[in-house]
Amino acid sequence: MYLRKIIHLSMGFFALTLKWLTPFQAMFCALIAFAHNLFVFPLYGRKKIEREEERTKKYTAIVSYPFVVFLLIFFSFVANFKNEKMAMAVAAASWAVLAFGDSMAGIAGKIFGGPKVLWNKEKTLAGSFMFTLFSLPLAYSFFNYTLDRQLFKYDDKLLIIAIVSSLSSAIVESLPRQFDDNISFSFVSFSIMTLYSFVDLERIKSNSFIFNLSDGFNFNIFVMLQFVNFVLALTAYFKKWVDKNGFLFGLFLGSVVIATLGIRGYVVLTLFFVVANSSTFYKFKTKEKRGIAEENRGKRGIESVFSKGFAPLIFSFVSFESFSLILIFYAADTIATEFGKATSGKTFSLIGMKEVKSGSSGGVTPMGSLSGIIFIILSVYLSLFEFESMSTNYHNYIFSVLLLFLFFFGESLINDLNSRKEVTTKVAIHLVLGFLLGAFANSILMVTAGV
Repeated sequence: MYLRKIIHLSMGFFALTLKWLTPFQAMFCALIAFAHNLFVFPLYGRKKIEREEERTKKYTAIVSYPFVVFLLIFFSFVANFKNEKMAMAVAAASWAVLAFGDSMAGIAGKIFGGPKVLWNKEKTLAGSFMFTLFSLPLAYSFFNYTLDRQLFKYDDKLLIIAIVSSLSSAIVESLPRQFDDNISFSFVSFSIMTLYSFVDLERIKSNSFIFNLSDGFNFNIFVMLQFVNFVLALTAYFKKWVDKNGFLFGLFLGSVVIATLGIRGYVVLTLFFVVANSSTFYKFKTKEKRGIAEENRGKRGIESVFSKGFAPLIFSFVSFESFSLILIFYAADTIATEFGKATSGKTFSLIGMKEVKSGSSGGVTPMGSLSGIIFIILSVYLSLFEFESMSTNYHNYIFSVLLLFLFFFGESLINDLNSRKEVTTKVAIHLVLGFLLGAFANSILMVTAGV
């Protein structure tokens, strides 16, 4: 185990070469490493460090690692296509989190042991602490190094982003039932690190509702919204729409959104919950008879609430638009799934368009897909509508709709692929796609705005 982690860790130093490589050169090198680990490494040593369960599943993180690096570089290039040097800095920082944070978490967990995290008895607090302790300074310094700056040159924006990236990645890495956590937290890290190019701390502060409470009217609105949030969260709990932990996280999420985006953001969040909840209980008895209804009679637990609440929570600090698009994606996914389950039409796998059992992971139905598409088209228009000018930027609208379509159908494809190997969980997939959508949406909207 230690040899494997040391190899994993040592590969992270190759992230320093991104200072000199172009994105295409770096992606080519990552693909060569992927091909080596897939075809050549088994001939002389890969099997010696593979876990038994990897051999059984015929899937190994040793192969996925360089492919994840390839995607980190590719995504960084796409999100920062106007600045290749910045793209490489984002990729280097994300790679540092992947290599050093994960490796040190595994090593520390084995050496120190100790208390487990509340949500996963296989992960230790010591491991999560070491993950953050190592990934934070290394992501910060690798980012600066790639940009030809002093390793620890003070940059308040970079420091905040690196802290959020490391802590968020540590949380996602510690989630249960992930056979290969490399394919989850590393993309969360990327999604947050790439915000460096597109966020302005002063603009965030001036736009955040909580920093505009000197106006007595705004203060009264803030207090009223917090009260409404508590009442609605409590109602959801007593109606058995959420369990205790789901109630607590939902209450926290609502409070943060009120503080960052005010009444506009909270209305969007409330509408998302209403739409998702209504979809879940739509023809619930029919779905129960078919054995494909949501577990616990539709009651949402912490996994469900967290998986579709963590990304909006983070991006509520960034922009209303990216926050809204993430929630629209999640709502469209829920609508398509639940409406599809309730109809009598056939369910298909996007891979080969083969018919599969209703309710299968990644399965799509014509009615469900059509419902999700219509919801996206209408909701994006409303979310981007500017009430001051009474108009919508149709350039942003088209880009946003196309991006959501990509993630909407991509989520089904990824779930379908994952169902065959079960290398991660639906919670991780929802989290990753939400973060990636937020990052790309913010990139597109900021570029079109001339930022």
